[in-house]
Amino acid sequence: MRVHRAGPAAALVTAIGMLLTGCADSGSDSATAAAAGTKGGSPFAGKTLTVVVQPDWKPLMWENGKGQETGYFYDLVNEAAKRLGAEVEPVNAEFSAIIPSLQSGKFDVGVGTDATVERQQAVDIVPFLKAGYRFLVRKDAKDIGNTMDALCGLRIATLAGHSIIPPVKEQSRRCTDAGHKPISLLSFPTLAAAQLAVKSSRADATDAYTGEASWIVKADPSMKITGPEINQNFSGFAVSKRTGHADAWARAVNEVINDPSGIYRKILDKYGVGGIAIDRSVVNPAK
Repeated sequence: MRVHRAGPAAALVTAIGMLLTGCADSGSDSATAAAAGTKGGSPFAGKTLTVVVQPDWKPLMWENGKGQETGYFYDLVNEAAKRLGAEVEPVNAEFSAIIPSLQSGKFDVGVGTDATVERQQAVDIVPFLKAGYRFLVRKDAKDIGNTMDALCGLRIATLAGHSIIPPVKEQSRRCTDAGHKPISLLSFPTLAAAQLAVKSSRADATDAYTGEASWIVKADPSMKITGPEINQNFSGFAVSKRTGHADAWARAVNEVINDPSGIYRKILDKYGVGGIAIDRSVVNPAK
């Protein structure tokens, strides 16, 4: 596991705000945001928070050529932290390690966690978007149909611990009950490894977040988007139930969403994912 400091966090946060709002007095500068976040007593005022991320998930979060984290998940956690009077320090980890590291108290916030009932029993989840999953296949491969039954018999590569695993396993059971071949789930530690499995024909498809799929195929024309959309969920920050202060994070996220500068929509539009925006964040939205 590697820790990456993208320069002084306060300077980074200010730079992001200026880049996206276009002016320093938009209502989203550091001083105004910190004051808003500390109203009622922010539990994080003046602190540096460790934020654990999966670092190869474009355009959600990834490292640029200078070893700095970027992406709309990363931009949004910075904006929310500003409103709590805090700074952030990113820490890279495999996706399957995010929730255990929060439960143990090793890190403060996990970024990029879908809200499911099962996960909400382990950690608190504060959403800032809603999206689902489709599938990536090779450009020369046959399209997958638009129903779940079209997945029968496929080898699907995915991240270890991913939220699509339970519904795909359930669909595999339906496949065999109907006399069709089961779905084979292949587990990988990173998205890059899962996508490579498809390109090298070790897998037929890999899941693609609707908040990233268009970005991926634009950057890599050897892949295409196909298949049904499944498992649409709220997604956002995960924090410890014991020490995470989820309500404070939800308040900060709602301040970002409602900021008069429009910073929330500007961040999503910057990465071409404006369609996944939500109107309000509520702790643990999955029912």
